Amino acid sequence: MSNDYLYTKIFRMSNIEKLKKTYLKKLNADDLDLIIALVIKKGRSFVISHPEYTLSEYQSSKINLLIKRRVNNEPYAYLNGKKEFYGLNFFVNKNTLIPRPETELMVDNAINILNNKETYKNTALIDMGTGSGCIIIALADYIYHKSPIKYFTKIKKMYAIDISLPALAIAKKNATLHKLNTKIKFLKGNLLEPIIDHVRYLNPLKNSNLHLIITANLPYLTYSQFKKAPSIQSEPKIALLAGQDGLKYYKKLFKQIKFLRRINKNLRLSLLCEIDSGQLKKIKTIIKKKIPQINLQIKKDLRGLDRLIIIEF
Repeated sequence: MSNDYLYTKIFRMSNIEKLKKTYLKKLNADDLDLIIALVIKKGRSFVISHPEYTLSEYQSSKINLLIKRRVNNEPYAYLNGKKEFYGLNFFVNKNTLIPRPETELMVDNAINILNNKETYKNTALIDMGTGSGCIIIALADYIYHKSPIKYFTKIKKMYAIDISLPALAIAKKNATLHKLNTKIKFLKGNLLEPIIDHVRYLNPLKNSNLHLIITANLPYLTYSQFKKAPSIQSEPKIALLAGQDGLKYYKKLFKQIKFLRRINKNLRLSLLCEIDSGQLKKIKTIIKKKIPQINLQIKKDLRGLDRLIIIEF
């Protein structure tokens, strides 16, 4: 009799049906099925159709641990360590914001800008507050892997910027996963500071034919909004909170954009900013004050909420 057989016989704990009866009062059935499927490395359909499946003591203990984390409102994406965005899988952890479906609107509109025949041949893409890198990687994947048009003849540089080194580590890991690590330059810094502060990154900005496409999914929640949303308590505050009005970082960004305009008066810029729908009126006032004489568009998400601001000049 093999040791493996003895171990299984001694430490078998219970089957899936018994475990569900124990935990269904603490957690809904969907979450429970997903956690069991994750631990036993089977599909959710297997969990549902095989209630008699016997769990080892290790599996039962791990399921118990993950259930406790989920009951404490930790998102399933952190339990799983992965999240899908724009048809791609991304590694995520507590150092990164979990990619949201509504943010795919930003990628769609950045691609639309690239599709514009008037886009300059020398285009640089900059993603600020990159987090998991989902936005810039989704764009790079489209440009280099999926588009029938050879956009890479236009793309001069691609940058991903974040103030968090642990977040940048995850973003680099995701870029490697999708074979795009040689296409994107990862920089640590606050907003556009890595571009502005270092001469070696300023040189391309002096090119009169340069088009900057900047994506900015910056923190935009107030502390009150954060406190009222239990589902996001496990996500990094640094990626969510933005002062009393939620616009702290956008105010700073618009000042930086104004400075870029002074560096190169011929610079063409497309800035895409994700916002909370309740901030629209106030942010429009700030934009008109900081960077007047621009084209401004508002895009709604699938729920019909004002979600994306596009600034062009």
